[in-house]
Formats: sequence, C-alpha cells, structure tokens
Amino acid sequence: MTRALIAGLVHESSTFMVEVMGPTTADDFTVHAGSDLVAAFADTNTVVGGYLAACARHRAAGVPALHARAEPGAALAQDAVSVLLERLLDRASRVGAVDVVLLDLHGAGATAAGESVDLVVLRAVRAMVGTGVPIAATLDLHGNVGDEVAAIADVVVGYQEYPHTDMAARAERAADIAFAQRAGRARPVTAVLRLPMLIPPSTTASGAAADARDLARAAEAESGVLACTVFHGFPYADTPQTAVSVATVVDGDRAHADRVNRRLADWLWAHRADFTVPTRAPEEVVPAALSAPTFPVVIGDGTDNPGCGAPGDGTYLLRALLDHDARACFATIHDPAAVSAAIAAGVGARVPVALGGRHGWASGPPVEAEALVRSITDGRVVQQAMRRGKALDFGRCARLRVGTVDVVVATRRSQVFDPEILLLHGIDPARYDLVAVKSVTHFRAGFAAVAADLVVADAPGPLSRDITALPRTGPTAARWPVDPGTRFPTPNRPRESLR
Repeated sequence: MTRALIAGLVHESSTFMVEVMGPTTADDFTVHAGSDLVAAFADTNTVVGGYLAACARHRAAGVPALHARAEPGAALAQDAVSVLLERLLDRASRVGAVDVVLLDLHGAGATAAGESVDLVVLRAVRAMVGTGVPIAATLDLHGNVGDEVAAIADVVVGYQEYPHTDMAARAERAADIAFAQRAGRARPVTAVLRLPMLIPPSTTASGAAADARDLARAAEAESGVLACTVFHGFPYADTPQTAVSVATVVDGDRAHADRVNRRLADWLWAHRADFTVPTRAPEEVVPAALSAPTFPVVIGDGTDNPGCGAPGDGTYLLRALLDHDARACFATIHDPAAVSAAIAAGVGARVPVALGGRHGWASGPPVEAEALVRSITDGRVVQQAMRRGKALDFGRCARLRVGTVDVVVATRRSQVFDPEILLLHGIDPARYDLVAVKSVTHFRAGFAAVAADLVVADAPGPLSRDITALPRTGPTAARWPVDPGTRFPTPNRPRESLR
C-alpha cells in the first residue's frame, strides 16, 4: 500500500504588523499530530481534509505527522520556525519510509527578517525524504510563490476561489497528481512565473479576479495541463517573494507550462488596473448601508481583518455604528480583559468597559461604555462555509449590549467566516439592520444566504486595501502599483529582476 506523509505548517505573515503586535511565536500555533491530526481534519473542507479524502480514494495509507497553523498575523520570530519545524521533522522521521509527501503550506509565511517559512519547510522535507519521493504542496491563493518552490516541490497547486471554498478540492487535485507520479502515470513539471505587481484582496465572486480564475480553469482543461493557479500574492508583506504569480503543472513538457504561465501573466498585466478597489471609510459605509432598501446589510471590517494579520480589536467601525444608532450586531472584538470582566459580573449585569483599541492607530481608541452582559459562551463553533466541518475556537466569549449594538467579544483573535459565532450567542443576524464582522472577503461565502448586501469598510490601519499607502522600504517598493512606472518585460526582452 502506498504511504503518504501528511504534514503542514501554515501561516500568512505580515511584515508590517511586527512593530504593532510583536512577532508571532510558536505558542500562537494550534498543533495537531498523529491520530489527533486525522480526527481534527477528516471530512472537512480543508487542505488536510482533501488529502485524507484523496488517500481514501487511492487506497493509500495517509500517515499523519504534524500540522501547525496560527491565525494570520505578524511575521514569525525565527525561533518559532525552528521549534515548529523540528517538531514536524521529528514526527515525520518516526513514521518510517513513505512513498509520497502531501504538504499543507500557505505560501506567504515569512520570518520577521523576511525569510520564506514555506521554503524553509520545503528544503528540510526534501532533504529528509530525498529526491525520489514526490512532494505535493497545496498553497493558499495569497501565497507569495518564488521560483525555488517549484524547484523543490514536484507539484504546486493553489486555491482558485476567494473566499477559499475549494481548499479540499484543490488539495485532492494536488494529491492525485502526486499519486499519479508515484505510479508512473504522470511526469509532473511545475513552472512559476512572477509578475512585478501587487493586488489588494480581490474576491473571485466577480470582476477581474473571477476572470483570472476562469482563465486558470480553462488552462486546466488543456491536454497535458494538470493544474494551474493564479496566485494573488499577499500584499501585506515586504519580502523578495511578495508578488502576483502564475503556477502551472504539466505532464512532462516544461515549455507548455511556460507558455500557459506567460499567457495568463500577460493577461494579468494588461488588466492590472482592474484589480484596484475603491475604499470607503466606516463613516461613509454605515449611513449608506442604513439607507439600503432591504436588510440586513453585512459589513466587513476590512482593515482590521485578523485573516490578514490585524489585531482584531479595531473600533472604527463599531464607533460608526454607535454614532448612527444602528440596530446592529458585531462579531468579534478581540478583548480578553473585557471578557473577563463580563464573566466576573455575570449575565444580566452591567459592567463598565473600555472595549478594544489596544494597538494605537491600528485599532483606534477604546469604546468606553457601560455594557449589559447578555450571554457568556465557550466560543467554540463548527464552521459551515469556508473550512466547513472544521472546529474554530474563539476562546471564552461574551455578548455585550453597547448602546444599540450587540457585540460579541472574544478571548482569541480570529476572522469571522460565517454566522455561527453570532448564533452561539443567541444573535440571529437576519433580525438586524446591519451586521458587522471582522473580515474582508471570506465572510461573503458564510453570510451570502442571510445578507441583502455585502460591503466592506476601510478604516485607518496598516492593512488597508489601499496597498499603495503602506510604508514600503523593501523589495515591494518596486512593484506596481506602488511604483507606477514598473514594467513587465516582453518575452523577447531580458527578464527584469523582481528585487
């Protein structure tokens, strides 16, 4: 029986958030190993869930090693990478010889010094298993994918959807190719082409991102093409790898992969201006949403999205809701001290709070109020849209009534993907005019069924969708649109270095 090692180290790392939040540490990661890994991910819409499903279809033994993931945040401390990688390799070395390696990586993992975490993992795993064992890596659509990734991994497949509702399906595709390679049915060759450009978070529900996805899907329908991904990149990092890229996996013919990459890259460059997004402040979004003909309108707190690495305690949108006496609910404000105060006071009590606002201008000032404690929970939910079936733990939570707004306050920082954390606290989003959530795009999948409209508010902060406003002093200062004069060379001209 074919033995497939399953492992992962997943983090989306913002170099701009290190000074705001401090570097991410090993203690910030949730780690699953051995049988616990299988129990946590089996039958879920996740990368590991897809790998396990593929192993079952191929009658292969999925051999779980270790999987570590932290909420997107500041770039990693160097010792965090060392500790986690040592644990992963130790687990992997103990399972014995394997025929295939299936890795769950992000693609935009970085240390505070700008080193690619994903490359560190790939190099170490390749050194451990040798050159004869196929390695497949499934990456996030926002991966910053350098050439060396394709040089180490035999198969590189990324998500095509944003929200990432296709994680399991893309992982199954990556695993299928690796199993075919092992069986001698395919000779996968992966090629990556990076463009000197950045794009802000861009949903594939419509617009240029949807068109780019469709071009990748059309490429996958071509004879000999095994997988094709347009990687949007993660613009909130200033590292050498940070850029938009295209990765194509073909059966044997590298020239074919290069042609596909170039075709899609030329389209991306020609349409780069179509990826820019207008930004609107909470003070503009809230009154416009209140004048909508039907409710609820769901507002993503885009700049303070923990899914991009933000603190999750921003108050700009909450303050706008309170200023307009909006009949609203909000999930979640990350404030462990406020949760502790609510628990100490008890349900039904009134408690003074200084809510959120712990990270200066990135968060805004705290909201000072007397809040009514309406419920207290353990904060544990099971996701129903993205990562369907996977548990998510917000830590101890409290539902506080602050003015006209029901606010879920959480002990742990996390993006809000769907209504489950609201429902856990007795909040039916359909009964409110406005629903505010800490998310920039992923909430679209989870709230589409209840929302009359879905909009995004852009508060001040270091993770604005206006990506030209970030203080770039490193390699990304030379990327479009930060440098509007940046050129993408034509094939008959020498390739300019992506510094």
